[in-house]
Amino acid sequence: MKYPQTLERKLPLMMSGIFVVVFATILAAAYASLNRSARKTAQTSVSRATQQLARIGERGIPATTVRYRSVANDSSVRLALRKAHDFPKSDVVTAKDSEVAQVLARLRPSNDSSDLPVELWSADGKRIAYGGTDRLKTPNGDDHGTVGGPSFEGLESIAPVDSVQFGKLFPVDGHMRLWTVLPVMKGSSVLGYVARQAGIASNPATEAIIRELVGHTSYTYYKNSDGTGWTALATGRSAGPPVVDSSSSAVQTRPGIGEIISAEEQLNGTPLVITMEVPMREVLSEPRRIVRTLAFLGVILIAVGVLASWMIARRVTQPLGNITAAAATIARGDFATRVPRAGDAELVRLADSFNEMVQEIAESHDALAQQTDVAKSASRAKSDFLATMSHELRTPLNAIGGYVDLMDMGLRGPVNEVQRRDLSRIRAAQQHVLGLISSMLDLSRIEAGRVSYDLQPIALDSFLEGLDVLVAPQAATKSFDLEYIPPDPTLGALADREKLRQILLNLLSNAIRHTPSGGRITLEASDVDADRVAIHVSDTGPGIPESKHEAIFEPFVQLDRTLAQPREGVGLGLSISRDLARGMGGELSVSNQPTGGSRFTLTLLRASVSDPIAKIPFTGEMPVGLPARPFAS
Repeated sequence: MKYPQTLERKLPLMMSGIFVVVFATILAAAYASLNRSARKTAQTSVSRATQQLARIGERGIPATTVRYRSVANDSSVRLALRKAHDFPKSDVVTAKDSEVAQVLARLRPSNDSSDLPVELWSADGKRIAYGGTDRLKTPNGDDHGTVGGPSFEGLESIAPVDSVQFGKLFPVDGHMRLWTVLPVMKGSSVLGYVARQAGIASNPATEAIIRELVGHTSYTYYKNSDGTGWTALATGRSAGPPVVDSSSSAVQTRPGIGEIISAEEQLNGTPLVITMEVPMREVLSEPRRIVRTLAFLGVILIAVGVLASWMIARRVTQPLGNITAAAATIARGDFATRVPRAGDAELVRLADSFNEMVQEIAESHDALAQQTDVAKSASRAKSDFLATMSHELRTPLNAIGGYVDLMDMGLRGPVNEVQRRDLSRIRAAQQHVLGLISSMLDLSRIEAGRVSYDLQPIALDSFLEGLDVLVAPQAATKSFDLEYIPPDPTLGALADREKLRQILLNLLSNAIRHTPSGGRITLEASDVDADRVAIHVSDTGPGIPESKHEAIFEPFVQLDRTLAQPREGVGLGLSISRDLARGMGGELSVSNQPTGGSRFTLTLLRASVSDPIAKIPFTGEMPVGLPARPFAS
């Protein structure tokens, strides 16, 4: 019952975890989308508001020109300019004692309390009348200069045209000022200039327009087109430009405000640029409020989901507990256990399906037990057959060996050298067949899981060269070459000599049997690394399909690769060879050559053969299929 109880606890947690992950993902995506939308909307609003403010400012320029022309065309102003031309050393008149100064005062708005100067200049830049502050005199009474001098900042050049001209912004006592100038023309000649110094200031109507256009708290600035003379519209005081993030030129920060969204627009006909900024925190306040609201609702939904999951878990775990207990009983071998039919229709169907499955398992278990007994009997019969046949075959083979020895000793008459070589080959073949019979007996021991090995260092060069006498007659019958590539004389392997010979003879015989006449079989050895050596048997036959590379090492599996010659053997050679290779700590594998044919590779542990009588002791028996020595990787 532990599993259902664990499920009852974990299911609500799992469901709540899923809810949290899904909702957090949705919330993050929503916030990112709202964030992008808010930024884009704010940027559009600020750009539109800046453009409209610039156009509003531009529309006021013609009205300003009309006002200035009315002053410039006043008869008293023109008379004063002619007198200044005729009497250049006359005194400058002020607003208190000059009709001209009173005319100039008309350029000052009625609500202007700044007392900024309004002046009349002669054509050569000398002031001849003024109203407001005497900006030419210092507290010590010194003359600041004339038009274009140090006291006329922002008026580096005045064009002789009959239209209002604006100078650049320049600081005066912490406030930014600019000159508005209209040349007084007579034909194409300049008689003088009407000039007024003004500051930058906002008004309630402008602020209302900005709030309506932007929809957020905003800050408006004027600056010169060359980037100097920043001034805040609300205060008229000088202000520095925003700070640009060194990592991204698109990110700007206003000291005391933080990151901002900004836009700017040139006022045509002036050297001024209007700039508007909106704090990023204002832009993102609405998306954050929406996300907080969604998060609150999400917490409520998650709580409801956890409660529902807990209720569902409790309803489901009881029937699952019954099934779990029944499964544990069946695992112990009691196939008579059944699950009670209880709960909803789905759970009843689940119980019925489980009971049907148990019934089928019980029937399959009984059938498997019967088949196992039959298989064991068959295996015992096979082992008995192999043992009997092996003993029956040994008797005539030993007789053949005895007669060969008698003939070789000359007891049956003289034996020439050719006959002696044939007897040697017969003896070698007889020994090989006896070895095969021994392998049949080994098969019985292999299936029992225990085979003994006598591992010793073997010099591969001399060992491989000695195989020729055993396979040369078989190769000669098919008229193809048996090529042996000698390895390094010092190359040695740790192996059981008889079992190594049995493996290689089996591989060479298979290669001869499956290679068409006129082909080639190659025997060679090489080192793999510091711990392993490899022996390769290659042929030029048709090769083995990759899908059969593992199947051919199974017992009693035969593969007719040519489809033109009858099968030989019983399909035990490769299976026994791989088991013997693994028993010696090696491996036997097969691959296809790029030019055609198969390549069998026997990998063994490396051994030193510098001392020909050196041996590495190895005693006891071990399970077949497990390495006799650990493979070095």
